[in-house]
Amino acid sequence: MRISEFAVRRPYTVLMIFLGVALMGAISLFKLKIDFLPEIEPPAISVLVPYPGATASDVESDVTKYLEDQLSTVNNLDKLKSLSKDNLSMVTCLFDWGTDLDVAVNDVRDKLDLAKPDIREHAPDAEEPMIFKFSSATAPIMFVSVSAEESWKQLYRVVDKQIVDPLKRVPGVGAIVIYGGLRRQINVEFDKHRLAGYGLSVSAVIRKLASENLDMPAGDVKMGTRKYQIRLAGRFKSPEEIGEVIVDTKEGRLIRLRDVAKVGDGFEELRMYSSCNGKKAVMFIIQKQTGANTVAVCKAVRERLKELKKKLPPDLRITVGMDNSEFILNSINSLSQTLLAAGVLVILVTLLFLRRVGASLIVILTIPFSLIIAFIFLFLKGYTINVISLMSLSIAIGMVVDNAIVVLENITRHVEEGGERPKEAAVFGASEVGTAIIASTLTTVAVFAPLIFVSGLSGIVFDQLAFIIAITLGGSLFTALTLTPMLASRWIKPVEVTKRGRLFRLGERFFQGIEAVYERILSTSLRHRKKILASLMVIFVASLGLLKFMGSDLFPDVDTGDISIQFRLDESARLEETVQVGKRISGLLSRLVPETRDRFIFCGETKKGIGVALGFSEGPNCGEGGAKLVKKRYRTRSTMDIAAVLRNEARRIPGIKDLKIMATTPIKQVLLGGGKQVEVEIIGHDMDVTNRLAEQVRKIFERTPGVVDIEVSRKKPRQEVHVLVDRQKASSLGVSVAMVAQVLRSNYYG
Repeated sequence: MRISEFAVRRPYTVLMIFLGVALMGAISLFKLKIDFLPEIEPPAISVLVPYPGATASDVESDVTKYLEDQLSTVNNLDKLKSLSKDNLSMVTCLFDWGTDLDVAVNDVRDKLDLAKPDIREHAPDAEEPMIFKFSSATAPIMFVSVSAEESWKQLYRVVDKQIVDPLKRVPGVGAIVIYGGLRRQINVEFDKHRLAGYGLSVSAVIRKLASENLDMPAGDVKMGTRKYQIRLAGRFKSPEEIGEVIVDTKEGRLIRLRDVAKVGDGFEELRMYSSCNGKKAVMFIIQKQTGANTVAVCKAVRERLKELKKKLPPDLRITVGMDNSEFILNSINSLSQTLLAAGVLVILVTLLFLRRVGASLIVILTIPFSLIIAFIFLFLKGYTINVISLMSLSIAIGMVVDNAIVVLENITRHVEEGGERPKEAAVFGASEVGTAIIASTLTTVAVFAPLIFVSGLSGIVFDQLAFIIAITLGGSLFTALTLTPMLASRWIKPVEVTKRGRLFRLGERFFQGIEAVYERILSTSLRHRKKILASLMVIFVASLGLLKFMGSDLFPDVDTGDISIQFRLDESARLEETVQVGKRISGLLSRLVPETRDRFIFCGETKKGIGVALGFSEGPNCGEGGAKLVKKRYRTRSTMDIAAVLRNEARRIPGIKDLKIMATTPIKQVLLGGGKQVEVEIIGHDMDVTNRLAEQVRKIFERTPGVVDIEVSRKKPRQEVHVLVDRQKASSLGVSVAMVAQVLRSNYYG
């Protein structure tokens, strides 16, 4: 082939080309970001409408209904989910994977404009709707808790002003949501008898306070060559100043606020409680900006926290309860070691079979140059070093040497058997097999090419695998047709038999023995062609029958040491009761799980309900938490075993209506909600019927704990029961999802 002839006759040109490729690859490698998976944008958009003071049934009938009516007609909509709870309505639009969310947001906004008039008519006190576009960037990357004893009353302000505000300026940090703590509030407690005596109403006093608490521009004044902006600073600066506000006049006497009310500097009513390692704390979750690198952001946040800690009160203790970068770095380091081990094994096998240092070195050089070309491609495409890209390189590293070995072997044959000069042998040897190795490479690429056309989440994740393998094999083909013949023309020399070493001769006898055995096997196979074909067909059919005994999952279960806890009490439960249950669960973690590194619990709800959009359960009767265990090598139990023990013990705590304790991973938390593999929704208007069906499903799996979780969602006017089934554990019991569905159908219609 002409490209091989050019490489042999222009060795310095080829050398400079590959040195340039090496330089570009090195630059690309150092500029590549590290992440766990390729950038994934889950196709979900939520609309949140705060409705202060409204009950769940009012929210359902006055807000959610009109949102559902309009949003159900959005293009490319796959599923519409709604949640109506006290003070908040949330409708989530789930789109088909691959949908352009920027276009979808515009469609949602248009439909939302159509629903606003109905909402204003039936719910005039409802706040302006918020559109929340969920993405991998909105998933929390860090949970940080701050606890203190002496500084507890001022802890929220310290965290808000001295920790969170500086962290927001860290490059890559998006939003930070704070949970727990005492928030300052000026309380005005009215004396109803004094109000009646002065003939005042609470609403009139409130309007007066609002009119007095204002900063207003008052124009400008020009004096000489200067211009001054005049601004009236009228906002209150202290509780005493509020008490001096004149709310009315009676018979020439000024009536001040302190005459009819008591003004005090206090705290808001506690809406959320959080604790870390058994101590009450202020917790905040950190989200990254879209496109930011998780590892870099987490590292920058940790470094900034170390700097801030020097200026904080000495009794503050900062604990990082969850850090996604740990899981990412562990996964990347593990795959990097696998990739390095694969490269070393390929080199050793090459040396063993070729038995020539020079020839082996030519083949070995194919590996780094092929990988370097892949790194350049990753950088140009904006990809990251992640599990999929490293896995792709690990798969390809054993293939990249094939083309070089074929070319080198043919060149060596021309030199040793044909007696040709090295340069001529390099040109003719590479040209003879050029078409063959091109065809071989294309057939291998064709195996992975269909992954590019896979739709859904699998396609988003694995199309990178197909691209990387194709580029890497293309790089190995280019290297085999250029660098290999060029180096072979310089390094391959005919070697006389008498000068060959003992190791070479021993290897030659070994390979001759293998050839003899293969020759006998081949001749036997040719004499019994029908029997061989029949045997292979039987083996193939039998292997297909084994598929039904194998489980399937999008992502494997990995023991990362993360345990997720969610619990719910009766709808009428107060926050104080939920906090006590949370403390008991935290106590179980401390008592039953000595492998726990950090544990945290938070209960209640945020003001705007942002936690609901992030996937958290919110409400005075809801609580969530989790635990981070020590590394796997330091414990004897798996996270699944520990979760099962906790689940059995926590179910005995009185008051708990719904409970989920499970081993999870950061990636399943983001993409799959951290739930079970199968979710069956039982929806109806009769609570007795839905509960009876859920219990029937539970009885199927009562032999093994942890297979099924029942989740009840009371959403007037209907009842929803979610049956979450662990597919792998169910399969181990010989129970399929089809059997579950059959039980539901037979009980419902029966």
